[in-house]
Amino acid sequence: MKKKILIIALLFVINIVFAEDLTFDEIRNAYSDSYKHEAKEKYEKAINDLKDVYSSYQNTYTINYRLGWLYYLNGNYANSLEHLQEALTISVYSVEVLNTINLVYVIQEKWEKVEEQSAKIIKIDYYNFYANLRYSTALKMLAKYELAIKVDRKMLEIFPTSTTFLQELAENLFLSGEMVESRSIFKSILILDTDNTVAPYYLEKYK
Repeated sequence: MKKKILIIALLFVINIVFAEDLTFDEIRNAYSDSYKHEAKEKYEKAINDLKDVYSSYQNTYTINYRLGWLYYLNGNYANSLEHLQEALTISVYSVEVLNTINLVYVIQEKWEKVEEQSAKIIKIDYYNFYANLRYSTALKMLAKYELAIKVDRKMLEIFPTSTTFLQELAENLFLSGEMVESRSIFKSILILDTDNTVAPYYLEKYK
């Protein structure tokens, strides 16, 4: 019995040693190098900078979320989702992870998944800007214009001058055949954003 306890104790100590085999400075420097490479769009190097950190702390939230983001930027979507899902098992209500997963689905144009993922985020954070924007976009791409319009109007109640949601609303109104209101909103967008290029494109269609 004593031998068994001793073995368990030794294993526990060994796990602690391996879990702490990087110093604080080593971890900080690895992240610092990774951020610098990301800023230069050298995503592969940014990922490699964190190799040792991941080897030591592969079951932690921060490293998986970071790698999920970097793999997304580097176009490795399968790897990105793998790390993001791991981060999500650690923090199941993480909106930042859920939104990043949504980015992967958007770039892959998996609009049904974007719709589902966005709805999931909105249940946690009802007015989340990015989740509602991607929800509106997904609904538009799936020709669910009426529901998309409801989402846009909801968000404009708290962001009345958001040209992002005004444009979404105007486009969805146009696609649903509500031309008068759509045209009026596109004109308003040009007042708020004089360099907007989408509004003139649609306004040409009314001539």
